[in-house]
Amino acid sequence: MESIVDKSTDTRRAGRATLLIEVKYEGSGVRANTRISDISETGIFVDSMSPLPAGANLQLTFTLPNGHVVEAEGRVAHCQPRIGMGIEFSSLKPEDAAAISQAVNQ
Repeated sequence: MESIVDKSTDTRRAGRATLLIEVKYEGSGVRANTRISDISETGIFVDSMSPLPAGANLQLTFTLPNGHVVEAEGRVAHCQPRIGMGIEFSSLKPEDAAAISQAVNQ
């Protein structure tokens, strides 16, 4: 899949990697199981036909390919109707951050 991100206007603070894994999230009265399509050390992009609005807070749980289970809190940074939402981590344990960094840099 070709990236549609314009690198000249990309304001992300960290590199990202394509990673198709399941994620469970809960927030704003919604519980869902869907998938992550990319990940960075600062957040994830979650595929969703009905993304939550920007600013919504979420509890996230996902398992990295190495088997490490990540439980984090996040905030919806941006949403794209019928596509998904970019979530910025707001609380992440150091061991989870290290495991994500390893997954991104492989």
